Amino acid sequence: MQRWPPIPSSRVWISLALAVLSLIGAGWLIVRLATRLTGSPEQWPIDGLLFGEAMLALGLIILAVVLLYRFGAALTLRYSLDRNGLYVSWIGSRAIIPLNMIDRIEQGALAIGDWRTAFASIGYYHGRVKALDGTVIHRFTTRPLAEALVIYAGQEAYAISPVDQETFVQELEQRRRLGAIQTLAPGVQVARFLVYDFWADPVIRQILLSTFVLNLLLFGVLAFIYPTLPAQIEWRGDQIGAAAELVPRVRIFFLPVAALIIALLNLAGGLIVYRRSPLAARLWQGFSLGVQIFFAIAAAAVLGS
Repeated sequence: MQRWPPIPSSRVWISLALAVLSLIGAGWLIVRLATRLTGSPEQWPIDGLLFGEAMLALGLIILAVVLLYRFGAALTLRYSLDRNGLYVSWIGSRAIIPLNMIDRIEQGALAIGDWRTAFASIGYYHGRVKALDGTVIHRFTTRPLAEALVIYAGQEAYAISPVDQETFVQELEQRRRLGAIQTLAPGVQVARFLVYDFWADPVIRQILLSTFVLNLLLFGVLAFIYPTLPAQIEWRGDQIGAAAELVPRVRIFFLPVAALIIALLNLAGGLIVYRRSPLAARLWQGFSLGVQIFFAIAAAAVLGS
């Protein structure tokens, strides 16, 4: 099997630079938050601004993780050929293009883009775009689509950018003429550690989105109204709903924190069991959504007392 690295591109280092900047920004915000959250929890200056800074730090951390993954994917991007297929590999994942399905090879293509395709061009050009003729093109290239090799296979196409493209095309055409000795199934084999099937499940995606949006909404609402709350609130802890005790108002954040912990535990459980039982994984995430609703109602009951 022969392998080709992609054409070198500065986009790889741009993704690393942006990831480092994101981490620096998140670190600065975390230090700033830590200096404000000193002393006992009852004295913390919790408000909408604090919540906004925490969300910004979280967003920067998530962005940095995505950019670092893109950086690693660009560094490990390789193109391989054997008698049966063309393979595009990166960080344990692999796209398979059977040679007997390849119709033609062209230089460059034009596609319809938006902000998502622009973001997917950081580090290297990846993701699906639609060409002007309606063909779906899967991008695995360090060069713009107009400069990439576009390999058409059935109803889809693949954009790549191996070094020494002339030699690559010659080797590819030679293997096509020889014919395949084994039938391959086209598709993308994602690294097992990414648990792609779990994240690609539309039901789970919708439930997870609703779960974490509700959780952040509960955190946000409580943070914004926190300065207006009395120093002591009635905490309803008994079975008949009577006020069991007066507690510091910071106790109200026990509800979204507990709901978040339950959601994260169920998320971990879902990732573990999804391959064996997708239904069980969906039920676990559905339970997390129900927990968010229950704790939101509980918070409203406490504050309404």
